[in-house]
Formats: sequence, structure tokens, C-alpha cells
Amino acid sequence: MKKLIILVLLNAALVSCKKDSTKLVPYDPSAPVFAIYPAPFKGYVGDVMPFYDNNTFHLFFLMDWRDNAPQYHPWYKFTTTDLLNYTNKGQMIGYGRADEQDYTLGTGSVIKQGNVYYGYYTGHNYLFLNTARPQEGILYATSADLNTWTKKTEFLITPPAGYDFNNFRDPNIFFNDATQEYWMVVGARKNNAGELVYYTTKDLASPNWAFQGTFYAPNKYDMLECPDIFKWGTYWYLVFSDTNLENATHYRMSTSPSGPWITPANDLLDSKYFYAAKTASDGKNRYLFGWVPTKSGFADNGTKDFAGNMSSHLLTQNTDGTLAVSALAAVIQAFTKANNITTSTKTSDVTTSGSDYNLTSASSLSYALFGSINGSYMISGTVNFTAAPQNFGILLGSNTYASQTYKLGFQNGNMESDRVASGNTTTESSVPFILTAGKDYNFKVVIENSIATLYVNDQVALSTRIYSLQNQSWGIFSSNGSVVFKNLKSFGLK
Repeated sequence: MKKLIILVLLNAALVSCKKDSTKLVPYDPSAPVFAIYPAPFKGYVGDVMPFYDNNTFHLFFLMDWRDNAPQYHPWYKFTTTDLLNYTNKGQMIGYGRADEQDYTLGTGSVIKQGNVYYGYYTGHNYLFLNTARPQEGILYATSADLNTWTKKTEFLITPPAGYDFNNFRDPNIFFNDATQEYWMVVGARKNNAGELVYYTTKDLASPNWAFQGTFYAPNKYDMLECPDIFKWGTYWYLVFSDTNLENATHYRMSTSPSGPWITPANDLLDSKYFYAAKTASDGKNRYLFGWVPTKSGFADNGTKDFAGNMSSHLLTQNTDGTLAVSALAAVIQAFTKANNITTSTKTSDVTTSGSDYNLTSASSLSYALFGSINGSYMISGTVNFTAAPQNFGILLGSNTYASQTYKLGFQNGNMESDRVASGNTTTESSVPFILTAGKDYNFKVVIENSIATLYVNDQVALSTRIYSLQNQSWGIFSSNGSVVFKNLKSFGLK
């Protein structure tokens, strides 16, 4: 594994070298690449459309070239059998002409009936804006092998009467075993609010889709993007992302695909740095695939871009039917090289005993800094508090604590990613998570390049983008309270 990583990095270095281009080793973009947060060698991962077939995850995604070209977001695809080694299979569905609906492409889903695969997708043509033709519509293509796709150019579904002419996207198709029909759920907009509508058909080979009306309308979001509907045990689940409030991935649950849809106490499946997530099952486990955005200027103080790196979580079901998010077993098992943790600096109120650290800040900040993070990294341990601190957690990207750092931890009933620069703190992302005094909470922080994901108790995840993460110290901290970090460890890849 380590040799493979070195080879990939060497290839990247050779491609970027301009001293003697005649002696460069050609880079094969389809070569398998080990990655926790994969992205193309050139370009970025937009909305992911996962599909599992024949022991392989086919992870279709919107390719974001960022080249200011008039057409954008063709469907590309990664494949993986282990969620660690990814192969870029290249373009799957490309652009249409300027007079066609799919001049640019949007999100959709893949489903199989018989021996045929159906890829339903959004056709987006901004040239149609303010014309008699809708800006967005639903199209599909077919394939016999999930690699070569044929567009059905005679097919098009446009927004129903009474709905926004220009916001109609992200079809998700599933089979409703209760009605023995295929249902297609589409993001739409009506009366200045986003909702999901649905269509039904008996046969994908001759898709006579009948409009059935509203599927879900919470009347609080501008749009509900990238819907994903699946059944798990006795529950049906609806996953979607919102465009105006949390800008994150939510879920709802019901005992019927017709609803009513229940909103759980914590309906987020990660923070706003994990967007447009959809799910796929390999028959044993269900996984959640989204993307972590880059930031403008590739700087910590930049704003979120569209697209970035693919990220995946394991989904599990709690006894009450609610969903939990945790790290992939394959990712955890990849970190087998134990690192020595050596304190470089700490405040006087930090005491240690082996791999346990007791932080007893009375009125300000307790912290301990350790060595630098270099490459892929995992931090694990258990945290427990008695007197509720103002906030506590992990420090990342810490040159010196006072000048620049990230706090990845807990504050006011939330897990948060807070950027501290020149004494000012900006909360960049958060998810609800209420802690109880005197209880142990297991945590893991999974790091690759500029991405870090905090997992707690195999229940909740918080993703973030930190460009100052590499080659800087990491640490632990607590403000105005007593916290014990137990069995604190760090790991690299073997």
C-alpha cells in the first residue's frame, strides 16, 4: 500500500515537472489510486451517484473541470471493490448540443431492470433561460455494462404545470415493492419553496412516467437537491441536501414511501462540508457518498467552492430507526502504523499519565501540542468531562496556538469546526451533538491532505477542509472546564 502511494505521488511530481518534458513518465489516469478522499488527477468531484453491482461500487459523479468552458459537469465514474483503491473509468455520459436539453449535465441515479442499466440524469441548458423551453429537464441513457451509455434522445420530462420552469432536477428512481412500480422522485420548486415531486411507471424499458404530485414539501428550503430514497428493514428513508439553510445533507424516516416523513432530532448526516450525499448498499452494509468542497483560492479563509473530493461514511441503524454515521472499517484498518505522541508544549494545568491527559482550565484555555501531521493520519481516543467546559476537542493546523489553529470539537451542544486566526474565531461547520457529563465518548479523526473528519461514538461525523493542516502540529484543548483525554493515539499508513 505504501509503495502504491509513493508511486502515485511520484507520478504527480513528474507530471508537474517542466525541466525536461521529453523524459517524463506518462501518467495513466485510469490506474488504481489508493485514497480516503478520492478526486481525479485533474478536476474535482461534484455530486456522487453511487450504484453497487457485481461486487463493485460504481461511483458516478459530476466532473467539475473548472475551466470556464461553456459546457460542464459530464458524468464520470470511479470504481472500487474495497472503498480504498479507486479507478477512474473516465467519461460515462457527455454533453449535448447547444440546442439540446443536456447542453450541460446534472445529477441523477442509476438502476437496473433485467439486463439493462438505466441512468436518469438532469439536462441543464442555461441558454434556454427566459425562452419558451425549460432550463432543466429529465433525460436518460441505457447501458449493458455500466461503461458505454446510449442516450435516449427522444425522451424528456419537463416541469409539471404550476412548478418553476427552471428548477427541476436530480431524479432518483427506486422500486416500490408495495405497489410493484418504479417511482421517480425529482427536486422541484413551487410557490417560491423547494419540494420533491414524483412519477410512477411499471416498466423502465417503455417508460410511460405518470405524474403523481407532491412527494415531500417541508416549505422551508429553496431547493431539495439530490434526493435518495431507500428501504431498510421496516423503515423508508429520504435523504436530500438543502441549498439555503444548513447547506448540508439531511434525512427523514417513515414506515411508508408515501409518508408521513418524520424529522429526527438530529437530521444532519454530516456538516455543510459534506454535500449532496446519496447512498448505496453492497447487500451487507449501506454507505453514504458525498463530496467535501474545496475553498476559493485554496486558502483557509476562502469560501466554499462547488465540488472537491469524494468522501464516504458507513451508515448504521439505531434501535429506534434513526441513522448513525461512522468511519469505514476499511479506512480504520488501513491505519496500522502507530506513532509516538510527544508533547512539544503544554499549559501548566495539563497533567499526563501514559497516554491519558487531564486538562483542568479554570478560567481560560488548557492545551497540549504534539508533533506535526505529515500525510494520511488518524487520531483516536476517548474523552470525558466532569465540569462542563465551554468548549474542548482537537487542535489542527497549529503553528502556534495563538496565531493560527483549527478547533475540531464540542461547544454548546454541537460538534464544530472553528477557525482561529489572529485571535478571531469563525465557526465554519457544525452538527448537533449533546454530551453528558461523566460519560466516555470514543472519537476518531481521519485525515488525508487538507481534509479531516471527526467521528464520535460511531454515531455522528463532522467533515472540514483545512489547508494549513499538513506539516503543522496537532493537539488537544479545553476552555473553562475539566476534560480527560484517555488512550490518546495517532496512526499513519503502514
